Amino acid sequence: MKKAHAVLEDPLLLQFAADKPDEMAAWLGLCDLGDLSELFESLPLESAASLAARLPSLQLTGQMSTLDADILSQILTTARNDDAVALVSHISESRYPSLLEAVSTEQRRELYELLEFPTHSVASLVSTGFIRVQDDIACGAFSEQLSKSTDTSARPVIVVDKEGKYRGILSLQAAYARKNHSRSVGEVAFAVDALNGLTDAATALSARQWLNYTVLPVVDGRHRVLGVVSRAALARVAGVSETLDFNFEKVVTELAAGYIETCAKVLESVLGKSK
Repeated sequence: MKKAHAVLEDPLLLQFAADKPDEMAAWLGLCDLGDLSELFESLPLESAASLAARLPSLQLTGQMSTLDADILSQILTTARNDDAVALVSHISESRYPSLLEAVSTEQRRELYELLEFPTHSVASLVSTGFIRVQDDIACGAFSEQLSKSTDTSARPVIVVDKEGKYRGILSLQAAYARKNHSRSVGEVAFAVDALNGLTDAATALSARQWLNYTVLPVVDGRHRVLGVVSRAALARVAGVSETLDFNFEKVVTELAAGYIETCAKVLESVLGKSK
């Protein structure tokens, strides 16, 4: 079997590493740590960060303890927020000061804030890759801002109030709808339940919201938005499949229970008014 450093000599494998970090990480899991160190030191930083964050937890911990401090600092600087947090959470705290020297002041502040939460908690895995919009802004004004933006990346839109507290998720379809032009984004946002930052990753994976969303907002104890988290990120940490375990019987049971509860409330309301 090829050694991991053979990837450097194969342009197709290098492209595969950039396009399919999950699959490449699984393949690298068959290689020894020495080969991984050499590979990370030679790969483009973005690819190295993405690959490292997707390694099995035990293997990643060992790799982070042996990887050269300068290389690791550069990887942290380049990593997306959620990948950087995943990496730092597998590094000994004694290495933090030297490793984070290469990270910008803003990145360093954000990472330390996130690392105050328990390891494997939802908050420790959040990404800041979302659009924040205040609830009193008109959909027409907001959609115009989006149209003028040079950032074309797909990001969820999270609606908050003046205090930064979570209100809901805004779909771009609703924001651009002509009938909503004069309505505030708060009026048309979907009131999707947010995840509590202190919840552990494994527990958060059982949330029913995943049936309709691949990314959910995360809030603190005061309901302020910390960021967003993807089901894929939670699954990596929890060590489970990223494929949604769709239990049809369970879903039908929950829907039936909800329907019965709703009917009971309507009947109670009607009977109450007739008295």
